[in-house]
This record gives sequence, C-alpha cells and structure tokens, in this order.
Amino acid sequence: MSKNLNCLKFLTKNRRLTASILSLGSCLGAIATTLQSAKASIIGQDDRVLPAYEWLTVAPRKAVGQLETQRADGQWGLCTFTVVGRNIGLTNSHCVRDEQGRIPLQAKAYVIRYGTTQLAVANVDAYWTGLKVAPKNVEEWKRDWAIIRFTTNLGDATGWYGNVEWNPNDISKAGDTVVGQPTNYIGYPTDWPTDPALKAYQGYLPALQGGCNILNKDPQLEILLHDCDIMKGTSGSSLFSAVSETDFRTMALNNGFLTFPDGTSISTAVPLERFMPAILKLRATGATNDTAVPVP
Repeated sequence: MSKNLNCLKFLTKNRRLTASILSLGSCLGAIATTLQSAKASIIGQDDRVLPAYEWLTVAPRKAVGQLETQRADGQWGLCTFTVVGRNIGLTNSHCVRDEQGRIPLQAKAYVIRYGTTQLAVANVDAYWTGLKVAPKNVEEWKRDWAIIRFTTNLGDATGWYGNVEWNPNDISKAGDTVVGQPTNYIGYPTDWPTDPALKAYQGYLPALQGGCNILNKDPQLEILLHDCDIMKGTSGSSLFSAVSETDFRTMALNNGFLTFPDGTSISTAVPLERFMPAILKLRATGATNDTAVPVP
C-alpha cells in the first residue's frame, strides 16, 4: 500500500478559522441544530495520511482500533476506540447508545484494523456511558463519552494511552489546560483512504493526522473546538499529545463538528475532565460489573 507514514510530523495548520473562533459562542444559537456525529469536516486542505502498519504495531501506537457494532435495530455501525486500561477502551456514547438508550446486540474491537488484517480482536461485553441515550442536542455533547470493556486484557498486549494534565476539582474549567495546543489523532474515517487504488479498503484503514490544533472552548456548551480533519467513523478517536514515539497522552475525545452558515465547519471534542474520573475508577476496580462511575 502506498503513501505510508513512518513517523509523526508535528506541523501546525495555518487556519483561516482562528479569528472567527473568537466569536463563535455568539453564533451557536443559530447553528446548534447542525451539530452532527463525526461525518464530514475537512478544514482547508486534507492533511490526513496513511500510517505504515509496521509503525502502528509498536506500543502504545497499537492501542487504537475500530469498533464494529450491531445496533438494537440490526443496523451495523463503525467508530474508533482507544485502549485506556488493561481491559477497557474509550469511545463516544453515540457509538454505543441509540435514541432509546439501547446498547448494541454485539460489538467487536479490532485492534489496528488494516484492510483485511488486524493485530487482535476482542468482543465487548459492558458499557459505561456519559449519557443514557444518544445525544439529542448540542447541549449534551459535553458528555458524549463511553468506556467499553473487552472480554480479554487487550491492554497487556497493546499498552494504553496516558493523559495530559487535567483539573479534577473544577468541572467549569474542563478542557482549559489544552486550549491553544497542537494535537493529533488516529481514526477510521469511512471515506479513507481517498486513493482510488485503495478503494476496496475504504473505511477499514486508519488515518493519521499530526499537528492539528485545539483552538478554543465554547464556554456555554463546554466542548472543545479543534481543526483536525474528521469524517464519519472517526467518532471516538482520542486527540492526543505525542510526548515521544512511544508516549501518547489523551487530550480530548473527538465527537463531531459544527457547520457555519457559509458552509465551513469546525470539529468538536469532549474535554478530558468529563471521562477521566470514569477511566480511573474502572482501572481501579478492573471494570467489574458493579462498578459505578462518576459522570461529571
């Protein structure tokens, strides 16, 4: 497969959106109904690349994969997940809860799915979510997170993402520590790869984007705004800081995008403070069935 990337390149996008973001809060009333799950938001040029399979198979880079679910209505869905503990992964609530709050009939986690191959596969048998039903409006997107439990200890083989500093004491400041910082993601866009020669694998190969940015936080909705290029299928991708080639730390959780009246868009993410308390609790208990997690 062509167009491989062997290492992260930390580049900063030159975005025309930066100035307009400063006044976004006053415009949200007019565009709140246009918030959608990660579906189509290419900001400026498409900066995604196809990472080499061999590059992905080193921990913790291999702690990412594709979540395949059969919903309660029988429909199949695809999202991205990140391993965040021995037997748990991080994704979006809207990836595992439908409009009635039903969990999937079945779900499989494919670690480093790469076309027709994958590094490992595990079933998913439990869910902890920030919302009881799929988000109905933009105000609910700040809790659009889910922790899934694998039937095997995938984390022993893949390692898992750490996390950047966060504020556990003041939820009103959720996300503040990462605003203005560069970020990266690995996910599974359904339009990817765009190379016609790889069309047969579209939706089943990972995309990597290095050097996009967490631009701001909307103070009313309490969601982060970023300029990574996302598509349907990247829901559940961790926005991460690459401290080194083997030290990735979650900064936020990609979950969708906002569309402006002129047709431009900006991507959105759930702040770390919303889901880290649940991750820490589940790591401590081993994600037992009776574990109750905080939902700040």
